[in-house]
Amino acid sequence: LALLASLADVITIPPLERLRWTAAGKPRFARGPAISLAHSRGFAACAVAARGLSIGIDLEPVGRASAAAVALIADGAERRAIARGAMSPTGLWTVKEAVLKAAGAGLAEIRGVSVRDLGARFAGIDYGWRHLQPGMGLIVAVAAREAAPVVLFDWLDSSAVFG
Repeated sequence: LALLASLADVITIPPLERLRWTAAGKPRFARGPAISLAHSRGFAACAVAARGLSIGIDLEPVGRASAAAVALIADGAERRAIARGAMSPTGLWTVKEAVLKAAGAGLAEIRGVSVRDLGARFAGIDYGWRHLQPGMGLIVAVAAREAAPVVLFDWLDSSAVFG
């Protein structure tokens, strides 16, 4: 939330007091931009999109997810992509979670996300996605409804967020 608040210096967002969470845990502004938050191992990420769009973000340390664990939530084509090195297990996990966040769904539905190249499908809806590797041993996935999102990326030092 501190990261989201720090964005108020560069984009117009409503006051954080207006932030609400859906039943599935997705943060949202009733009258404001679409947002998604992620955090893992001391890192945080925030995605912001124009009002009316769907956006989701996830980040994990590279190598965090094992092939055996991800195979439990992957379909056959996804397992083959991992086996041939087209995507890492952690890469697949981050895309699936970013799509769920864009959809406003919870992790219990992760097996319903089907990932292909730069596209994904969940609950009959198409999503586009992109991976970012900002350094620091992280992989970040951003997903948006229908088309792969255009991503403008900025890396903030924690002192810029926490003062």
